[in-house]
Amino acid sequence: MRAAAGLLLRLFGSLKLAVVLMATLAVVLACATVLERAAGRECTLWYVYHSAWFIALLAVLAANLLASALIRFRWKRRQTGFLLTHAGVLVLLAGAAATFLAGIEGQLSFREGETSDTLVMTDRSQFSVLHQQRHADGGQSPDTFTFQPGPVDWPAGKTLDLGERNSIGLKVLKFYRHARAEEHWVADESGRGGPALKISLLGPEGQAVAEQWLVGDQFSAAQIALHRASADLMREDFLQPPAKDDMDPRGVLSAHFEGQRYCIPVGENLGKKVPLGESGAAVEIAEYLPAAKVGPAGQLTSEGDQPKNPALELRVHLPGKDQPLRQLAFAKLPWLSLDGIHGWDCPVKFWYHHPAAPAAVGVEFLQTPDGELYCRLVSEGRYEPRGSVGKGAQLEIPQQIKIAVLDYLPSARREVSFRPVYCGEFGGGRVAREEAAALVEVTAYGTAQQVWLGRNDAEYGRQRLATPQGPLDVTFGYESLRLQFSLQLLQFKRGVNPGRMGDASFASSVKLIDKARGTEEVREISMNRPLVHDKYTFYQSSYEERPGESKTSMLSVSYDPGRFWKYLGSVILCLGIFTTYYLKARPRCQAPLGNASPRSSASPGCHNTRSAASEP
Repeated sequence: MRAAAGLLLRLFGSLKLAVVLMATLAVVLACATVLERAAGRECTLWYVYHSAWFIALLAVLAANLLASALIRFRWKRRQTGFLLTHAGVLVLLAGAAATFLAGIEGQLSFREGETSDTLVMTDRSQFSVLHQQRHADGGQSPDTFTFQPGPVDWPAGKTLDLGERNSIGLKVLKFYRHARAEEHWVADESGRGGPALKISLLGPEGQAVAEQWLVGDQFSAAQIALHRASADLMREDFLQPPAKDDMDPRGVLSAHFEGQRYCIPVGENLGKKVPLGESGAAVEIAEYLPAAKVGPAGQLTSEGDQPKNPALELRVHLPGKDQPLRQLAFAKLPWLSLDGIHGWDCPVKFWYHHPAAPAAVGVEFLQTPDGELYCRLVSEGRYEPRGSVGKGAQLEIPQQIKIAVLDYLPSARREVSFRPVYCGEFGGGRVAREEAAALVEVTAYGTAQQVWLGRNDAEYGRQRLATPQGPLDVTFGYESLRLQFSLQLLQFKRGVNPGRMGDASFASSVKLIDKARGTEEVREISMNRPLVHDKYTFYQSSYEERPGESKTSMLSVSYDPGRFWKYLGSVILCLGIFTTYYLKARPRCQAPLGNASPRSSASPGCHNTRSAASEP
């Protein structure tokens, strides 16, 4: 056993192995430098410095250094430099291991006046799953799933199971480092979805200029809109609105109740209760607001008598109800009501027509509750009804452009997918600015659902999934770390070169607030002067400045637990090299050669005991 251990020790401590390891390490570091120039720091960290094979290479090198020192046990004084040199390298490697295992690198960004105490770990991604019902009942925090995806797209077939938290499992099926969202709509079998319309703009020669999906109450860039009617007879308000010349100066209120339509002139019925047939229901026009706006207390007021934004304050009296329902009707926004705000569904629906509310869009589509789709055009401020339309219809609009209805879904739900984006799509070698995206499978309470998420995307970064135990909110972002103190950005200062060409310097004036230490003081972080507090170091890395917005400062934050050991190792290494050369440079006493005189053969200052004893 001892012989085998000795053989293994000599094998790891051999000089040949040391030469091979040092040569290999030199080649690796040279290649890593080239890779960093070509692909960036993130790729170099992932494929080289943070890879398992590179850590294994350093571990073998450490074993070689340790073994080479142990096989020379019973060290002599002249081996001091050798031992110090090896010890210095080992301490350096220990510091590097501490940095790799427990080091932290993140970012902190805030606008002027904002306070932040959270770091964003840009090399670590995180999914958060919040169960709405459990959170509402007990204030439970979201379940988090953290992983490091890497700097490139995952190859086909690669998946990552992130495990299970509180009966919720999550698996990553696809990952794109840079991705762009693609939206499409499919039929919603539940019938809860709104309408969706796919249209195409056709040029004079019939060629497709652009394709687009429209959903309920959404305007397109080409002045095309799709609306939802709350009553079937609203198609008459849509296709045949009252003529301006025949309209009351204060407009006409169209009320829909129990399949009937009632046209109420506003001027002659202001302040009155107008009965709706024999039903016992009535509508009271409480107030006419020609230029409506929201007041300080949340109530509607009018800025004047000119009809800039006509609106009506209504009271709906229903049989069996002691108190009337408050409702609003806007001429420019006939689809807007208070139902969603107050959480009720008023059985009386309204469409307010006013002569001062001109046509706002070029083409309008209207879906009625029975699923039919109607269309009208706007030409010179007048409506041109086109009646019922469906899939395959073509509509001529001004400027020799046609609209083709490619698809119509009475009840639709949105599906989002992502496609990878590469630098070549931008030209000039520019890096794609799109964030990452992932296809994840969420398993909860016996059901599995797949959904695409865009990392830190304001629109696609969060998705809500329906489960038998209530909805789940799934969010994709970076892992965050809460600090024990906070920084407030007081002012961001930017210096430019002469002629205002390029940045000369930029710095952040911050207030450091650490209640645990009783610290509250103003510090400045500049390009060459970082802020060190607690165990973290803050560097001024970049900034963002947009017209009309306050400046945003971005700080790089690091915590390096191996820094002391790396400095100590460097000192020991330098001391070992110095000691090695010092001991070699000291003169040594040599024995006399041939017939030479012992005295003449001794070096100056060297005491020769043999010659001294032979003298009389």
